[in-house]
Amino acid sequence: MWSRNFLISTCISLTLLACLASHTDAADIRYMSNGDWNTASGWVGGAIPGDMDRAILNWGGNTVTLAAQAPDVLDVRIGQDENSNLQVNAGGTLNVLNRLYVGHNNSTGTMTVASGAVVNVTDILWVGGNGSPQAVTGTLTIEAGGTVNVGNHLWWSAGAAGVATVNISGNLNQTGGILGLGTIDASNPSGGVATVNVNDGGVLALNNISGSGGSIQPGSIINIFGSGQVTIPGDFVSVIGTYAGNGYFAGDGVVGNVQADLTTNPGFTTVTVVQAAPVCMAGNVRYMNSGDWLTASNWQTGNVPCELETAILNWGNNTVTLN
Repeated sequence: MWSRNFLISTCISLTLLACLASHTDAADIRYMSNGDWNTASGWVGGAIPGDMDRAILNWGGNTVTLAAQAPDVLDVRIGQDENSNLQVNAGGTLNVLNRLYVGHNNSTGTMTVASGAVVNVTDILWVGGNGSPQAVTGTLTIEAGGTVNVGNHLWWSAGAAGVATVNISGNLNQTGGILGLGTIDASNPSGGVATVNVNDGGVLALNNISGSGGSIQPGSIINIFGSGQVTIPGDFVSVIGTYAGNGYFAGDGVVGNVQADLTTNPGFTTVTVVQAAPVCMAGNVRYMNSGDWLTASNWQTGNVPCELETAILNWGNNTVTLN
C-alpha cells in the first residue's frame, strides 16, 4: 500500500512540477523582418511558435501579418527593445494562452485587428507597458467587425512612462479581471497615461471596474463617440457618474457628456453618449425614400418631424410605414 501511495503522490508531484515549469521553460522565438506569421522561415530557428513559446516581434519596426489560424502560442510581445507591428487581417485567428503585450520594454508596439479577425487572450492584455519604468508606447486598434476576447485584467499604461492608445470600432470582450488605465492594480497610479476611444458602433464590454475610482487614473480617459457603448455587468450607474464627474469619461469630445443606465442591456450598466435634442423649428420636412416613419435618416433634416413641423410625403409614390 505504501508503495502504491508513493507512486501516486510521486506522479502527482511530477505533474505539478511540469505545470509550474512550463512557463519558465518557454522559448523566446523572434520573427525576422516583415512577413506572414505562418511562414516558418520568418522565425528564428525556422519554426512557428507553439503553445510553449513566446512570440517576440521586435525586428527594427517590422510588420507581421496574420490572415489564417495561427498555432496556439503561450505569450506574444509586440515590441521588445525594438519597435514592431502586428496586423491580424480578415480570417486571422490568434489564440494567446497566457499574456499579450502591445509595447514592451522600452519600445513601441502596434496591433491592428481587422474586420473578420479574432484574437483570444486567456490571461492579461497589456498595452503600453507592464509596470516597468521604461518608456513604452502601445497602440491597439480593433476595426469594425474585429473581435478581441480577454479572460483577465486590462492593464493599459501600467508603467511609469507608459503611453497606451486603444481604438475600438469592433468588440473588446473582457470576461475576468478588472480595468486599469494608468495603473497596475486598479487602485494606485502608475504614472502612465491611457486613452481609450470607443468609436461609433464599437463596444467595450468590461468585466469589472473599481467602485472606489481606481480603475481610471489622472491623465487617462475613455472617449465614447456616436453609438459606441461601454458595458459592465451589474449596477455601476452611480460609479460611472463619479468617474464622469471627475473627467474620466467623455462623450463626442465633451468631458462628462455620458449617461449610464440599466435598461439598454438588462443586467448590465451601459454607458453611452448623451445625445443632443434635435432643434424643432416650424417648416416642412420631406420624407426621402420608402421606409419607417421613425427612421430619422430618411427625413430631409435628419430628424423625425416635431410638433412645429409639417411632414411631407411625396417622394415618387413612396410608402411610409408606422408600426
